[in-house]
Order: sequence, then C-alpha cells, then structure tokens
Amino acid sequence: MKIEILEENDFKVKFILRDAPIAFANSFRRAMKSLVPTMAVDYVDFYMNTSFLYDEIIAHRIGLIPIKTDLERFNLPEKCSCGGEGCPNCQVSFRLNVEGPKVVYSGDLISDDPDVKPVFDNIPIIELYEGQQLMIEAVARLGTGKEHAKFQPVSACFYKIIPKIVVNENCNGCGRCEEVCVRNVLKVEEGKVRVGDVLACSMCMECVKACEENAIEVLETNDYLFTVEGTGALKVRTVMKKALEILKEKAEEMNSIIESLI
Repeated sequence: MKIEILEENDFKVKFILRDAPIAFANSFRRAMKSLVPTMAVDYVDFYMNTSFLYDEIIAHRIGLIPIKTDLERFNLPEKCSCGGEGCPNCQVSFRLNVEGPKVVYSGDLISDDPDVKPVFDNIPIIELYEGQQLMIEAVARLGTGKEHAKFQPVSACFYKIIPKIVVNENCNGCGRCEEVCVRNVLKVEEGKVRVGDVLACSMCMECVKACEENAIEVLETNDYLFTVEGTGALKVRTVMKKALEILKEKAEEMNSIIESLI
C-alpha cells in the first residue's frame, strides 16, 4: 500500500492510493472528513444586535467560517486539563463591535490569539445599515466533523476506482469503442485500440457494450484516485497525515480489545 501524489497545494491534493482494500480507502476518506479536528466557533454571546437578522442566523454564519488551526497547541475540550470548562489550551475568543453602514466581513473578527484567525478575511457575515450595530463575543474550539459539519477540515473528499482496461486479440479496430468513449480514454491507432489516460475512465462500460467482438474488458483494481480539497484550516497534507494516525490508533485499540478477549 502506498500513496502517489499527482497534484498538491495548500488547498487541494490529488493522489493515487495503490494496493489498498476498498474498505481502507473508504475509511481513509471518512477519517479525513469526520475524525480530524479543526477549530470553529462553537457559541456566540450577543451584547447588541440591531440588524435585520436574528442572533441564531448570524451565529450560524460565523460558525461556518474556517479558522486557521494549530493541532500542536490546542486540545480537544474532553482531553484538556480544564475538563472542557474552557481555557487558553482549548479555546480562543473573537470580538466584534461594528456600526453601520458597513458590510461586516470575517476579517473584522478580532482574535485574542493573533495566530488563530479566519482563513479568509473577505467572507461576508452581514450588511449593517445606518444606525444598526452588532457587538458580540465568539468562542472557537476544536471539534470533529462527526460532531458538526463546521468542524470538517475538507470541503470535498472523494475517490474513484482506477480500472484496468484490457483489449484482447479479438479487436478488429472498428472504432466503435472510441466513438462512445466520451472521456477519450480509447484511441484507434494502426488498426488497434490503444488505452490512453486510464485515470480519466469513469467505468461507464459503454465501450464494452459497443464492442461486438467482446474484445474489451474493464476490470476493477485496488488502486484509487483521490481528490481532497481543504477549507484552509489545515493544509491538506496535514489532514491526510492526521487521518492515517487516527486510523492507526483505532486499529491498535481494536487489537488490544481483541487480545483482552482471547
């Protein structure tokens, strides 16, 4: 089992997971979405809100703003020495006090910790008109995606099976498969069908249906093409690494439980 990186930046990674059971591939995907912790606003205290929106709507919008996260500095509330009561080791406060007319953006949130701030400063929260005021204090903490979607470190995380396309000696080069292949995976060259970029294949099987000579097989493999897009709270490579660490810990815990029962 190995990972081959095809494309990478701080917000997106495309990679191939090779020689892995499909159960592990799906566990890896689910771990990245729901088990890797990130920082998000958990509750908001409203001291003044004379805008047109209810407190709950504004709090929901603020909660969905991705926040830069340092997993080395902060603890999950249930694992913190404070017991989840709230301390500088598990939460950060943001303050906001603005008057209209003004469009309030995520960059207007003032953090008690300069290293913990919104990933983007141009996310609109609300538009205040003349005479309107919004004064709040928001508290962010670590959480996981299985608790709430606002804690998910990825905005998209999916994979597909990379097939193996076999063209046998029955191929007569008629070109029907090339005509029906909308992803241009198959090409007729010198009277024979050649397989091009197999990563583009969606396994629609239209080529198999179109071939009257039964010369084409599209087979499943244990290789998977992953695409992961992050929110910016964590680098995608960090999300991948942390997800694998969590899966390893869970596997070791399961082994310990099984051994204790023997």
